[in-house]
Amino acid sequence: MRDFFAAGGVPTRSAGDALALRAPGPPTREMTRILGLYDLAELDRLEQFYEGGRFWISLDPEAGLDSELEQRGFTANDAWQKFERGVEPHPAATALRIGEADDRLGRVFAEAYGLSPSTFATGWISAVVGRDGWHAFAAFDGDEPVATGALYAVDDSGWLGLAGTLPSHRGCGAQSAILAARIDRARELGLRRLVTETGTPRDGIPGPSYRNIVRSGFEPVYLRPNYAAPA
Repeated sequence: MRDFFAAGGVPTRSAGDALALRAPGPPTREMTRILGLYDLAELDRLEQFYEGGRFWISLDPEAGLDSELEQRGFTANDAWQKFERGVEPHPAATALRIGEADDRLGRVFAEAYGLSPSTFATGWISAVVGRDGWHAFAAFDGDEPVATGALYAVDDSGWLGLAGTLPSHRGCGAQSAILAARIDRARELGLRRLVTETGTPRDGIPGPSYRNIVRSGFEPVYLRPNYAAPA
């Protein structure tokens, strides 16, 4: 996340091991949060970064700060399921062509989530294309990209994210195929493990992202709680 924000020229703030993220625009749990918090003294320093606005804390479940955060008025807000797998091949078939993404990556990702094509995120997402450590993929219908996904590699590990599919092409196997392409790239790079995350099942029913991740061989490893700052 630190490198992703740097790609978009968006400042972050650190205190000890903790990293505060604050994306432009309306705050979201994914892009306006604190990571790596193990000491409430660091929270005291980082809260100022949000200037009284809304933010979240994505907490390591072993940090042991849950009760202290609740005492401060933070509330649990939709945990994320974290997954991990090795780099063994995963076959996936689609009629779409899977290839390297280009500078249209941001536009497709924005449209996949109903954001305006002119949003700041469009240029920001595209900034990872060709950036050191990043490997961006797209599914193409003819010459038009219709789905996205990226791999960020560091040391022997890789993170999978920035996945989105246009509404017109959902159900065509795009995300499964992009997952397979990223797994293959990770293996070529000599990585040993891959991690990713998505929302937990609602009413016991996993969403499409959750199902795609499990089908591609990822194993659930733990739940990461998210805490919303008091209003």
